[in-house]
Amino acid sequence: MASWDDDDWVGEPPEGRHSRDRAKPGFWASQRPLGLTAGAIGIVLLVLLAVWLAS
Repeated sequence: MASWDDDDWVGEPPEGRHSRDRAKPGFWASQRPLGLTAGAIGIVLLVLLAVWLAS
């Protein structure tokens, strides 16, 4: 068994963690949905296909 266990840390949280006062819960709410991005890419691909077939 290892002498050091990562689950038993005490003190400051590990790197990459933010305290509650620095967190921004609204960050994820303001992100655009994936469906909107996928739809835009699909429209661009359809336009490129139409241009390619027309030429």
